[in-house]
Amino acid sequence: MKIIMGSAVKGLALKNAIKKHLEAQGHEIIDVGCFNADKFIKYTSTGERVAKALQDGVADIAINCCGSGTGASMSTSKFKGVLACSCESVATAKMIRQVNGANCLCLGEGVVPPELGCQMADAFVNAVFCKADGIPPEVLGFWKEARAEMIARGEQAVKRDLETL
Repeated sequence: MKIIMGSAVKGLALKNAIKKHLEAQGHEIIDVGCFNADKFIKYTSTGERVAKALQDGVADIAINCCGSGTGASMSTSKFKGVLACSCESVATAKMIRQVNGANCLCLGEGVVPPELGCQMADAFVNAVFCKADGIPPEVLGFWKEARAEMIARGEQAVKRDLETL
């Protein structure tokens, strides 16, 4: 599976650990930056780069990391067609994709250690929207309706360089 990945400097080590883990499983990673810790990279620029790649259909899902996961989530999810959510557990990483149809998992390097991040990435990547045993059809219908409403909002992302201070 193709997976877009991005990070701020504070999420770089976590991104690299997850990237290595996913590549070892045979996934193709499209890394939109940042690429080193030499300069402070604004998480807003990385968020838009992840969103643009999702909007362009480069891949169906993404993982974006920063210090807390919050900046990555906020800066990525403001764009049309992107549902980004910050998570701190394997259960929520699975549920945001299965229940909410999220297409971007956001993680915080200061909150999520690399081993847990890899487990969360696996849960997110392997979950399927609306594939949950025992869920009544009317609830599945609502999940689809809610996702369609949320994903229709936002603006178009533009090509953006990685911005530094």
